[in-house]
Parts: sequence; structure tokens; C-alpha cells
Amino acid sequence: MRRRSHAGAESARSGDGSARSGDGDVPDRGGTARDGQGDARQERRVVRQVGFAQAALGFTINSLGACLVLLARDLGAHPGELAWLSSSFGAGLLVVGAAGPLVLRPGPRPALFSAALVAAAGAALLAVAPVAAAAAAGALLLGLGAAGLVLVTPALLHGPDAAARLARANAAASVSALLGPPAIGALDAAGANGRLALLLAVPPLLFLAADSRARTAAAPGVRDRRPPAGPRSPRPDAGTAGRARDSSPAQWSGGGSGPSVGRRAAVAWAAIVVAVSMEFCFTIWATTRLQDTGLTAAAAAATATAFLVGMAAGRLAAPRLIEREVPVVPLGCGLAAAGTLLVALTDAPVPVAAGLLAAGLGIAPLYPVTLARLVQVPGLTTARSAAYGALASGTAILAAPAALAALGTALGLRTAFLVAVPPLAVVLAGASWPRTRRR
Repeated sequence: MRRRSHAGAESARSGDGSARSGDGDVPDRGGTARDGQGDARQERRVVRQVGFAQAALGFTINSLGACLVLLARDLGAHPGELAWLSSSFGAGLLVVGAAGPLVLRPGPRPALFSAALVAAAGAALLAVAPVAAAAAAGALLLGLGAAGLVLVTPALLHGPDAAARLARANAAASVSALLGPPAIGALDAAGANGRLALLLAVPPLLFLAADSRARTAAAPGVRDRRPPAGPRSPRPDAGTAGRARDSSPAQWSGGGSGPSVGRRAAVAWAAIVVAVSMEFCFTIWATTRLQDTGLTAAAAAATATAFLVGMAAGRLAAPRLIEREVPVVPLGCGLAAAGTLLVALTDAPVPVAAGLLAAGLGIAPLYPVTLARLVQVPGLTTARSAAYGALASGTAILAAPAALAALGTALGLRTAFLVAVPPLAVVLAGASWPRTRRR
């Protein structure tokens, strides 16, 4: 007769109706239920944190341009003298991307806490800065904190359904991006300084910082739900395969065991650079293109939000399309190319605005899907994939608008759009078109 363990004897003597674990033969259903409830709470917490992070990110970063115009007015400077401050986000992405594996080593939540506090401090400082030095410090802090939020997001949302989850997260950023410039303009028109609208982002960021420090029953890190590296990875079930179809690294590379981890990561990294380059060519230069059609600066800035509207609508629709296995990247690239043709080949405000709307709809799913592909490369750690994603975004944000400006100076902005965007769309669509595996 086997001897009961000490824990089993204590359980037997307790006399309650709970499941006993004396010999380990009786499963602890209560513990399993508690684990399930803990996982559900943790998932809700992740969704809440990512939602607040992305909403604050979209609001603040898309408000930088308007804030710098007002800042130049307040300081009596030419806007061109402060233009470098708008690159703080791209520079911040390069910094956090380089330090990403180290920053994420203790898990994503400490990085989320720090990024939220830094972004809140930067937004507050930029909103009230009375001199150029304080404004520069605020812009740099805001850019660095926002970049930290970008770094943490894929670390929290990795998994077989990463593309759909990242698309939902980016939808929050795109929707809140629509609110920033109008809020700044309305506040400034009312007689207050429009930069003070940035203070609206501070309370959500502080709540995010506090929430990231709250204790939960789950482990501090995020469970890695990606498939293991190597050609002998177990075959996913039909449901998982369906959710991951448009973000599968095997589909991206044309096979499950061919290319090395390094090559897969490089291809996925390049895809993010292309996707973000297309997005920021329009983000930075849409207003200028509309001014060339004869609109005033204010009217052009307002009409340029057509691109942001398209981005928001596209990212709200993207998760459902991804779950239905629609090849959103090649289709989005086609729509973006068609929109670019309208932007470049017409010279009236309405068709150019329609082109911006179409381009926004097409470009919307490109970043979340290409980022999901990088996060899902087997054998690449979550910290490294998140860091590489930040580096790719920073590279594109700093390089693409400057390259388009150089082309615009040499060829004209309309020709520059034709030379830059459609070829990038063709390359990305060709690389991501679903392929059947050869036997």
C-alpha cells in the first residue's frame, strides 16, 4: 500500500469537499478553472494595455506636424528651422530597436511602464514649452516613448493570430490619429494654445503606466505562442492555420523548411520597410500634394485627412478579412497603386483626395501583416523580432519621406509619387502573394 504524501494527508484531514491530491491521481479541476480564468484576465489586460498604448501613440505622433507649426509661430521661428523635431519618432525607433533585446529581457511590462511615462512627460513638455530647448526636449522624449510603445506591442500580441490582433491594435492608433490635428486646430481657434491638446494624451498614458505595474496571477512575461524552429514543427490544426494564413512565415518564404531563420527574418524585415515607406510617403507629403492643386494650406491640411480616414477604415476591416483568409497584402498593394495613380495623374483636389482615400485603404493592412510575419519567424525570439520591427519602421520613417523629397526636387512631386510608390507596391505584392508548396 502506497504511503500518502504529507499534502495528501492534510487534504484528507481537512474534511472539505475539494478534490484531493494525495497520490496525484485526481486532477485538480479547480486549479485548471482558475488557470483558465487567469489566462482570460491576462488576455483582457493585454488588449486594454495595447489599446491605450496605440490610441495615445496615434493621437500624439499624428499631432506633431500641427504642433510644430504652432510652436514655430509661438517662438517666432520659421517652421523649417524646427522640422528636424518631426524626425524624433523615427530616431526613437532606431534607438529602441537597437536596444530592444536588452530592454525586453525582463519581459514587455517594464518596457511598457517606462515608455508610457516617457511619452507622457514628452507630451506634457511639448504642450507647455515656452522656449525652443524645452520643446526640443519634449519632442525627443515623446518620440522615444512612442517608439517604446511600438516596440512593446508585437511583444504582447505575438501568436498564430498576430496579424489580426496587430491590425486591431493599429486600428485604434488610426482612429485616434484622426482626432489629434482637429483637436489642436479647434483649441487654437478658440483662443487657447492648440499645443495644449497634447495634454489629452497624458492621463491615458499615466493610466497605462500604472496598469502595467499592477500585479496579476499570470507570469510577468508573455507566453510565446509561435511554432518552434526547425523542419519538424508539428502541423497546426485547421483553425490555427486559417487564422495565420496571411501572416504565415512559411507562406511568406515559399516553404516551411527551405530558407534559414536569418533569411526569413531579413525578408520579413525588408517587407516592413517597404510597407512603412509607402505609408509615410503619403503621411508626410499628402498636404503638399494637395496644395499643388490650388488649395490653401489650411484646406490642404484638412483634406489630407482623407488618407487617415482610409487608413482607419482599412485597419478596422482588416482583422475580419485576415480571419477569412483574404490575401490582404497583394490586394492592398493593388489598391494603393491605384490610389497613387489618382494622386499623381490628376490635378484637381477631389480626385487627389479620392486617391489618398484609396491609398489609405490599401496601405492600412500592410504594416500589421508584415510585422506579424516577422514576429512569427520560427527560431526568432519575441524580443529580437520586436526590436527588428522597430528598426525597420525607424529606417522607413527617416529614409522614405526624405527620398521622396529628393525625387520631388529633381522630378516634381507628382512624378516622385509615380516613381516611388507603385514599384514598392509591386515588389511587396509579388513577394507576399500566396504560393503553393512544391512537393
